[in-house]
Amino acid sequence: MDNHKKNIKYKEYEIIAKTIINSDTVLFKFKGKFKFNPGQFVQVMLPHFGEATFAICSSPENTKEFEICIRACGNTTNQLIKKLPKETMLIRGPYGNGWPVSKFFGKNLILIAGGMGLVPIRPLILQILKYRREFKNIHLILGFKHQSQILFEEDLKNWKSKFNSMELYTENGQSNFWEKRGLITEPIKNLKIKSTKNLNVALCGPEIMFDFCIEELLKKGVKEKDIFVSFERRMECGIGACQHCNIGKFLVCKDGPVFRWDIIKEEINK
Repeated sequence: MDNHKKNIKYKEYEIIAKTIINSDTVLFKFKGKFKFNPGQFVQVMLPHFGEATFAICSSPENTKEFEICIRACGNTTNQLIKKLPKETMLIRGPYGNGWPVSKFFGKNLILIAGGMGLVPIRPLILQILKYRREFKNIHLILGFKHQSQILFEEDLKNWKSKFNSMELYTENGQSNFWEKRGLITEPIKNLKIKSTKNLNVALCGPEIMFDFCIEELLKKGVKEKDIFVSFERRMECGIGACQHCNIGKFLVCKDGPVFRWDIIKEEINK
């Protein structure tokens, strides 16, 4: 049976922690067994309001608890962020094909996240850190509109010493000891890559940044087949029923959300 069809029923999960990241963004931790792969997503339903899609953003190694990060951007999400610990949410999933972690083992990695694009990459980072010796050089590049929108600051402080480099840029923020002002393409331009032979890239964020980031990567000799992108922002029903997430012949919820760039790029404008 199709795995998507197995997971169409909502299950009630208790909120055990709520962390306010900024004025419109909240991290929820839930109690309950939940197995997923980095990059997969869930659907959360709020009766009388609707449902919304979110990437799971905790470590896949922890199967007793899981986290989702919600930014308020509509009626449903505005109500969801008001939820409190000990209350519950109705969740179904997980769905989709996540980051190809097995392909990344033994490779050099460049992880690029713009804004909320850090959310689907966070579980990948947490899994990489769990098996850090299995990977070679790792470079983390992050971009946010404003300093106030930076996500997971405590994580970032911990990650900085564990990767070969970490660059954080904001378009409008104030520079400090770890943050620089500029576009996310700046650190890609400045990145020194000795060889692209055993290199993979994971990229997630607003789709408008894909072409600009990939253009800079290609200038450095990175091959399109070694670049993986997540289109999780296009998610709708999660099970392929509504067809609204299609990119050409592909459905993001069933064939993605993670795609190899050389495969998906030809379908984007169809």
